[in-house]
Amino acid sequence: MMTFKKCIPLCIVIITIAGIGCKKYTAPEEVPVSTKKWVVTTIAGGDSASFVNGPVSIARFHFPLDVAVAADGAIYVTDVQNHCIRKIKGSQVTTFAGTNLGIVNGHGLSAEFRHPFGIAIGGNENIYTTDVDDSRIRKITPAADVTTYAGTDEDGAVDGDADTAQFRDEAQIATDALGNVYIADPQNNRIRKISTAGKVSTIAGSDTAGFRNGNGSNARFDFPSGIAVDKDGNVYVSDAGNSRIRKISPDGEVTSFAGNGISDNKDGDASTASFYYPTDLAIDGAGNLFVIDLDRIRKITPQGAVSTIAGSTSGYVDGDATLAKFNSPAGIGIDAQGNIYVADTDNNRIRKISLQ
Repeated sequence: MMTFKKCIPLCIVIITIAGIGCKKYTAPEEVPVSTKKWVVTTIAGGDSASFVNGPVSIARFHFPLDVAVAADGAIYVTDVQNHCIRKIKGSQVTTFAGTNLGIVNGHGLSAEFRHPFGIAIGGNENIYTTDVDDSRIRKITPAADVTTYAGTDEDGAVDGDADTAQFRDEAQIATDALGNVYIADPQNNRIRKISTAGKVSTIAGSDTAGFRNGNGSNARFDFPSGIAVDKDGNVYVSDAGNSRIRKISPDGEVTSFAGNGISDNKDGDASTASFYYPTDLAIDGAGNLFVIDLDRIRKITPQGAVSTIAGSTSGYVDGDATLAKFNSPAGIGIDAQGNIYVADTDNNRIRKISLQ
């Protein structure tokens, strides 16, 4: 589990009044404001896939899959092949939880994960994470205590109490302002919710893959791969197999928010824009969505206007976002200032996209 942000020429108005002559009024001089642009930088990681803690300049990751940003600016990373959750804060990278391959609850480095995948931060700064090879939802407190939040060791699509409910692996995760946890359960083609009372329910979709709008279980998804919730409780889903971004209202009505279903990377308005294979997404305070679409980062405004803010073909290039390159980015997060963070998986780096 990241705002676009001209200069009006001075105007001299001369008012001529008959019999009196001229009087000149000059508007106060304005300070020119430069147009900002998106810039990509690397904040941690390097060429080699490895495991190194320490200053961000020497730290190394092994296929980072997702990022989430806490209120204090700390960035948490699911480091899949190192089987742990890493933390970036104050130009230092540390291991927050996990060490070896396994499924063990406990404190900090005594806990174990298999291949941690999605990550989100919810109420009280608790961290929730999913796993590539385990269908349970794990919870990590700010003190690094790891527990099982929902699910069992068996795959399935069972709703009910959190400790008996079943999910399938490779799920993405998000939280809302009330503390509820939402799961894009791709292999079940469902969107699931874990309430603060510990109850799991399916809010949309069913076992049958497809494309259909409608309410709740009448709707159809095809491998939903990313999820985010806005301040009004609307849930946005990257419906990867349908090349669309879908929206679920608080009353469970599913509609198409952006994308025409054609596998392409065309920008434009919601009905004409196209996506190749949208995966993880995140939402900022203004309601803008940022979506990973193969090696591109796309933006969707609340009105549905789609643009590409960074990336093109695969590679590794920092700098002006129109020239920057990523290599199979998997996860995305946003901080309170609107900076975007990307887990650039095959580059083994954490990248930042900011307006400068």
